[in-house]
Amino acid sequence: MTLSIKNRNYLALSSVSFCHLFAWSAAMSFFAIWLGQHLGIGATKVGILYSANAIVALILQPVFGFVSDKIGLRKTLMFFILAVLMLIGPFFIFIYGPLLVSHFYIGAAVGGVFLGFVFNAGYGVIDSYIDKVSRKYGFEYGRARMWGSFGWACATYTTGIFMNIDPDLSFLSASAAAILAICFLAFADVDMTKEEMKKAQSVHPRDVLALLKNKSILHMLFFMIGVGCVYDVYDQQFGVYFVQQFASEAEGNLWFGRLGAIQTFFEAVFLFGAPVIANKLGGKRTLLLAGTIMSIRIIGSSFQWGPEWIGFMKCIHSFEKSLFLVGQFKYISQVFDVRLCSSIYLGCLFTSSICTTVFSSFFGFFYETFGFSESYLVIGLVAGLCNLISARLLADDRAKKAGGMGEAAAITGQTQAEAKSV
Repeated sequence: MTLSIKNRNYLALSSVSFCHLFAWSAAMSFFAIWLGQHLGIGATKVGILYSANAIVALILQPVFGFVSDKIGLRKTLMFFILAVLMLIGPFFIFIYGPLLVSHFYIGAAVGGVFLGFVFNAGYGVIDSYIDKVSRKYGFEYGRARMWGSFGWACATYTTGIFMNIDPDLSFLSASAAAILAICFLAFADVDMTKEEMKKAQSVHPRDVLALLKNKSILHMLFFMIGVGCVYDVYDQQFGVYFVQQFASEAEGNLWFGRLGAIQTFFEAVFLFGAPVIANKLGGKRTLLLAGTIMSIRIIGSSFQWGPEWIGFMKCIHSFEKSLFLVGQFKYISQVFDVRLCSSIYLGCLFTSSICTTVFSSFFGFFYETFGFSESYLVIGLVAGLCNLISARLLADDRAKKAGGMGEAAAITGQTQAEAKSV
């Protein structure tokens, strides 16, 4: 049976997303636990390592965003990122781990370059590419990205087992997933019309710089930092907090792997329905709903009512993450110039990386000084306040959907015809 071009690209890019997030989860879902239990590295230094990854990402993300918009639907950058990702197993086993033990700061710098490239920055390229292709060929981004969540769930489950046997098995499985991702990307059949090439080539650095004068961009960045970035930094060492609720580290590791798999499985299921909610509410209200759930989860985590309660807080991630992922692309495509979608998306990741660089070390110190519970209460209240402020700041994308051009699109010079075609 011959697949339609739409179904072929949906299957191919869904598989790429599955493999990429499998690799990311296999390498990083137990990152803080691996550092603490196997390398003996404390929370403050763990925060430094997350900061190192973010520093490299903040350098690469705006570059990757501009290059992605400039090359349009070509797969060149995607292949390059996945080719580097193939090396992750040997990198962790023979370079990164030994360096962190013998020369911590050299290891942090080397690891920051590698991990920041393939994950923190590379992730934005892959997700943005899937979003572009989904709009061209008529399938929902969320329903392709849900397979990425299934990949994360599968890797989290297996990594929870491998962590008690030999962590190297997880890192090698990440390399295997990267090889498969390259094969699936080669299977995708994405073409560019002359008009699409012309639009991509028309992207100029001054277009990206003009975004800095756009108050709608600044308002979106406030939300991404105050809610999204704060939440991501909170989630970095959540695994350490969860494992502390058990009598032994081995039992905690096992249950965290199972819980992560369950949570990500439901995230994938909810990603199937999230586009329906986003289409109904609009990008702005979808983001605010996600932000509300995020704040509730952070505050709820501050109450130490046993591993069952902490596990329940972990599972809430399934719903808000799905809404956040779909909502941000929906908001960007409805409010801004579609030629610059990758630049805007990776620009948001760039700003978050800057803040992550600062927040990760600070939060790590906060955890060691005051404890997880007290820290989470403060962090949750901050995220909730930023979400309330964003309700007034974010642009109303539903006006554009109804046929208006929208303030942000007007500022970036998008024509009325382009605005109606989004």
